Amino acid sequence: MLAALLSLGVSLTLAGDVFLKRSNGAQSVPNLLLGLLFYSLGCIPVIFIFRMVQFGQVFIAWEALTVVLAVLIGRAFFGEAITTSRLIAVMLVVGALVLMGK
Repeated sequence: MLAALLSLGVSLTLAGDVFLKRSNGAQSVPNLLLGLLFYSLGCIPVIFIFRMVQFGQVFIAWEALTVVLAVLIGRAFFGEAITTSRLIAVMLVVGALVLMGK
């Protein structure tokens, strides 16, 4: 249940990020509004997640999943490069997640 809620929350937040990026600095109002909507919806799973685990654990897991998926989404949707520094950042975030689990 926790993994499903975490995945849902991160997915909604990343969808919000994609629409905000496509809003081009709020020049596209429909994309801006969709981005804000998805951000708002992403808060709902967090309400339930906080009842299950500590704040620090949620935050590290949330950020780790967000960073990994954001790099992949950036590449897939916006043609952003996956550089060596981004790969190192992903490894560090995943390492932090592993350390928090111990």
